[in-house]
Amino acid sequence: MTVVTLDEAKAHLRVDGDADDADITLKLSAAEGAVAQHLDRPLPWQDGEGAEVPVPDPVKLAILLVLGDLYANREAAIIGATHVKNSTVAWLLDPYRRITFA
Repeated sequence: MTVVTLDEAKAHLRVDGDADDADITLKLSAAEGAVAQHLDRPLPWQDGEGAEVPVPDPVKLAILLVLGDLYANREAAIIGATHVKNSTVAWLLDPYRRITFA
């Protein structure tokens, strides 16, 4: 189960039709994986009994922002352009991040 549905992802990307569904699904999975890694917790979230609990909206928005970046920047490098990490993603996720001490 994903946190963000394909319909939510397509609405965020302003994509009509289903020609890009496979590509969007792949990038959505990668975005959710990146967010889960940043948070150091699996998605979707579960309570102590293993039942799925709602993911906070800032986490969903961060997934959509990462997805948008992956969709808009499909190549590793663009000649003559500078790519900057979207600091809003970290700003949205940091309050939910697990912090462990070794």
